[in-house]
Amino acid sequence: MSEDTLLTELDEAGVLTVTINRPESRNAFDTATQRLMSEAFYDASRNPAVRAVVMRGAGKSFSSGGDVKALGAPDPDDAIAQQWSSEPVWSDVEARTDRLRHFMESSLWLHRMGKPTIAMVRGPAVGMGLSLALACDFRVASETAFLMTGFSRIGLCGDYGGAYFMTKLLGPSKTLELYMLSERVSAEEALRLGLVNRLIPDHELEARTVELARQLARGPAVALRYIKENVHAALDLSLEQALDTEARNMIRCRLSLDCKEAMSAMAEKREPNFVGR
Repeated sequence: MSEDTLLTELDEAGVLTVTINRPESRNAFDTATQRLMSEAFYDASRNPAVRAVVMRGAGKSFSSGGDVKALGAPDPDDAIAQQWSSEPVWSDVEARTDRLRHFMESSLWLHRMGKPTIAMVRGPAVGMGLSLALACDFRVASETAFLMTGFSRIGLCGDYGGAYFMTKLLGPSKTLELYMLSERVSAEEALRLGLVNRLIPDHELEARTVELARQLARGPAVALRYIKENVHAALDLSLEQALDTEARNMIRCRLSLDCKEAMSAMAEKREPNFVGR
């Protein structure tokens, strides 16, 4: 069943782990897995029980990118795809563009949802796999990890927002270099460049990623939401607009139950118990 290619697990701390489960292809994405992923991140964005999201790959790989062997193959669980896949209109540029753009909402949900998102990277993060990792707020990598855009090697330009996120992190010149040359970036070099936040020994990767995710999940959810919005505003808006955003978000946080709890806990010299409101 295609549902087995993407696994989700929500723990008692509110950490949702989303696992690409195609280890036989180094977690390459076929059409069905792209659909399931878009649905999973959309659901995570609106589920109050989810306080943080971890994206990972099964086995020794994060993701080798799109599955070139299944490129364009219809989703077996999509009734419309099954009905129309043999018709010329299904292969037209407009229809294919619309389908790809719909799947690419995964990057938007990871980037924009008001919750912390973490990519746990071991082994390859290539192509759209790299793009999705870059869409996350944090990238925690093991010493086995390597990053590569990979698109130009197969005559493609890139998707899932990878060029957008990388340009924000590295600037246009370095991004052009990595996209045009498709050179492999080691975990150590990725850390130096700022493409990953933390570099962890492989045998500690899962435990320390979960520790980070649970730390974030226990935090003041309202404040974390608006910290994320403020940082995005700093990149995308003018100073005046960013100040407006910060002022509005500061008052929203100040009126939250989490802020009141934090103030009480500080006065009482205890750890706060945040409820996410």
